[in-house]
Amino acid sequence: METIDPRRSGAIREVLVDYVRDHPARRRPVTWGVGLVLVGAIAGVGGAAGAVAVTSLLAPGPQQPSGQPSPVLPAEVKAPEGTIPGVPVIETVGDPITVTVDTATAVPLTGRPESATHARVTITPAAPVTDAGSLVFGTDPGGNNPSFSWTLDDVEAGTNLDTNFDFPLDSSVATLYLEPSGFEWLVTIQYVIHVPTEFGVNAEGDSYGIGGDERGEPTLIAAVTTNGKEGYVYRQDLEDADGTTAMKSFKSPDDALAWQEAHAGEVITIPVYEADGKTKIGEFQIGG
Repeated sequence: METIDPRRSGAIREVLVDYVRDHPARRRPVTWGVGLVLVGAIAGVGGAAGAVAVTSLLAPGPQQPSGQPSPVLPAEVKAPEGTIPGVPVIETVGDPITVTVDTATAVPLTGRPESATHARVTITPAAPVTDAGSLVFGTDPGGNNPSFSWTLDDVEAGTNLDTNFDFPLDSSVATLYLEPSGFEWLVTIQYVIHVPTEFGVNAEGDSYGIGGDERGEPTLIAAVTTNGKEGYVYRQDLEDADGTTAMKSFKSPDDALAWQEAHAGEVITIPVYEADGKTKIGEFQIGG
């Protein structure tokens, strides 16, 4: 049976994770390379007619293609106060490494601390900057890596557009590949440990937080209302709205296309609650 690519609903989780991890700081989004199937594409059909637009959130980081390295993570801990359950706690380990690059460069990662699960790569255009530029950076030797760009308008505005991304590490990862264009880039590598946190459980026995790994999704998924309040939406409400529920009945690509065409441009609003799953605090919008 052909279905909507499951990364459609996964994209929403990625947006939410980025928001709760980075809020209130804004990061310039990076985009991934050619190996990523577009969110919302139909398996065996292609296209992005069903791509989800999520409002009232920061832009997501690049969604990783399948087959990425799988770090061995530490045991789960209880989420510290102020941390959304399920969002990893980030610990730095080792000393940062900084390089300046203006040509294709391979930086060895073989000397990383054994406990590191990810390499946090922060990129910043090196001054003086007088032209547009870009940087492709990542750990895939085949070149399927995210990229970041700096436009002439950005240069003229003098905007601080540094950004960072955490690349997962395992025994297969030995090198960070950097492909700059336009100007020099300052690249800092800081090894980190992603310590997973447990889902919360409310008085009704419903789990809440951010999931998407081998644990699956909690009953209540962290979201942000249209007016900026942080809360939770029911997973079932989200799946009904984003097409996950509908795709279970699809028997062909035509069924999926028909559903996407019927809902093209539609904005669906679902309620957002506090962690108790009862107290409504606002609304969350999908679509558009």
